[in-house]
Amino acid sequence: MRRVCALACLLFALAWARPAAAQRTTGEIVGKIVDESGGVLPGVTVTLRGEGVPGEPTTVSTETGAFRFPLLPPGKYQLEYTLEGFATLKQEALAIAVGQTMDITTTMKVSTLNESVTVTGDAPVVNVVTAEVSTSYNREYVENAPVRRFSYFDLINSAPGVSATSNVGTSTSAQALGSSTNENSYQIDGTDISSTPWPNTDAIEEVQVLQLGASAEYGNVQGAVFNIVTRQGSNVFRGDTNFYYQSDALTGRNTTSAVDGGFPYHREKWNDWTLQASGPFLMDKLWFFGSLQIQKDYDSQPGVNPALPTKTDTKRVFWKFNYAINSKHRLMHGWHDDYYTTPDIATAFTAPGTLANGHGDNPTPNVVYTGVLTDKTFLEARWSGFFLQSSTDPLNPGYPRVATRIEDQDTGLITGGITNWGENRSWRWGFQTKLTHFVDKFAGGSHDMKFGWQYGGHGSDSVTGNNDLLTTYSLTGRQTTGTTQLPYHQGAQVAWQGTYFDDTYRVGRASINLGVRYDHSRAMFPAFPFLNAAAQPTGQMSAANDDVYHWNTFSPRVG
Repeated sequence: MRRVCALACLLFALAWARPAAAQRTTGEIVGKIVDESGGVLPGVTVTLRGEGVPGEPTTVSTETGAFRFPLLPPGKYQLEYTLEGFATLKQEALAIAVGQTMDITTTMKVSTLNESVTVTGDAPVVNVVTAEVSTSYNREYVENAPVRRFSYFDLINSAPGVSATSNVGTSTSAQALGSSTNENSYQIDGTDISSTPWPNTDAIEEVQVLQLGASAEYGNVQGAVFNIVTRQGSNVFRGDTNFYYQSDALTGRNTTSAVDGGFPYHREKWNDWTLQASGPFLMDKLWFFGSLQIQKDYDSQPGVNPALPTKTDTKRVFWKFNYAINSKHRLMHGWHDDYYTTPDIATAFTAPGTLANGHGDNPTPNVVYTGVLTDKTFLEARWSGFFLQSSTDPLNPGYPRVATRIEDQDTGLITGGITNWGENRSWRWGFQTKLTHFVDKFAGGSHDMKFGWQYGGHGSDSVTGNNDLLTTYSLTGRQTTGTTQLPYHQGAQVAWQGTYFDDTYRVGRASINLGVRYDHSRAMFPAFPFLNAAAQPTGQMSAANDDVYHWNTFSPRVG
C-alpha cells in the first residue's frame, strides 16, 4: 500500500533521525540612506506598507544611515522615506522571499519643494548578504506553474538540482544535488514534518528549496531544506476556489480486449476542489486564512470490473490566525490536518478480501511569537509539531483483519486476507527561540548576529500483525510453503537539543557568514508487551533501552 510504505520508512528512520532544522518563514529589508554626494543620512523616517504587516510600521535611520524591517512575511512591500529638506521618496513592488535579506542603498535628493519621487521595483534580485544557494517560487509561480499539482512535491521537484526518486503523490521523496533522500528536511510554516503531511497546494504562498550554504541555524542537514510557507490573511477580504476534473471520456485506452478481458483501464473520476478565504476579524489586529481541499481519485486497472474501482479520498483542512498584540509584538497560530483514505489497488488477480485500506490523519499545529525588542534586537519563539495516527484494515466491510493470505505463484491469483493490519502513532515536536541583534559599527563593519536554542523530540508507537502466508503452485504441483509471525508492538523515541551562534559580517561590499553550532541527540525505546496471535498482551515485556545511541557534535560554518 502506497502510504504505508512511506510510514514504514519513517518508523525505521526514527532511530537514526537527526535534529530538526531551523524554522525560517520570513525575510527582511535592511538598507542605508545617503544623499547625492554619498554622505549618510541619519534621522530619516522610513515607513513600510504591505498586506503582510498590520498598520504602517516606521523606523528612523541611525547615525550611519542604516535602517531595518525584520520578520516580514513573503510578499510585496512599499517603502517611503521622508526628511525635512529632501524630496519624499517611495519605493514600490519590493518583493521579499522566505529567508531573503534585501539590502538597499537609497539616495535622497535635496529639495525645497514639497515633491515626491516614486521608484517601482528598484530592488536587487540577488540575496547578496548570504552564501546560501537556494531557489524560491512565489505565489504567482505556484498558481501558474505548468506542472502537476497533486502535492508540494510537484513544485520542489521542478527546482534546479532536484530530482524525484519515486512516484509523485504516493510515497514521495527527492534528491538534491546528489545527496541521499533521508538527508533532507521538509518544513511547513517552520514545522519539521519529514515529508508528510501534504498541504493543499492552493494554500501555499511560497516554496523555498535551500540546497547549499545553510547557516548555523540548521542542524546536521546534509541534503536540502524544502521550506513551504502558507498564505495568511490581511486587511482585505478575499476568496478563491479551484476545481480540477478528469473523467473516463478524457482517458485513452492502451490495452486490447485480449489483454484486459473487455475491462480496460477505467477512470471513474478525478475531482480536486479547493476553497480559500481570508480577511480581518479586526482591522490591523486579527487576521484569518482558511483553506479546504477535497480530492477524489477513483479508478480501476485493466482487467478489473469498473463497478469496483479503487477509491482514494483526501480531505485537507488548514487555518492560520495572525494577531498583532501591538505594533512590535505579534502571534501566529496555524493548524493543518490531512484526513486520508488510501486503499490497495485492485487488479484482475486480487480477491476483494486481500485488499487493505490505509486511513488516518496527521494534525500539524504551531504557535509563533515575534517581537521587536529594540530597533536593533528582535526575538522569535515557536512551538510546532505533527502527530500522525493511522490504521491499516481490510478495504471491504465484513472481512476480518486476521485471515490467512494465499498467493499462487503459477497463476498470480491472490486470495484470503490482507498482507498485514496495523495501528501506528508517530509524532515530532519542537520548541525553538532565536535572538537577533544588529551591531552597526564593530571591527570595521556591521554585524547581524543570531543566537538560538532548539529543543524537541520525535518518536513512534505501532502494533503490526502480519497475516499467515501460504505460497501455492496450482499448475506445477510444487509443494506449498508458508510463513507465520505473531503480532508485535514496536516504537522508538529521540530527544535532541541544539544551540548556535551565527554572524553576517559586512565590510564594504563584502559579506562574510560565520557560525558555530552544538547539537546533542539521544535515542531510546521503552519496554513493550509481547503479543499473542490475537494481539493481546502475554504478560511478558521486552527490555527497554534508554541509550540506544547518543552524540555531541560541533559544527563550524564559514561562507
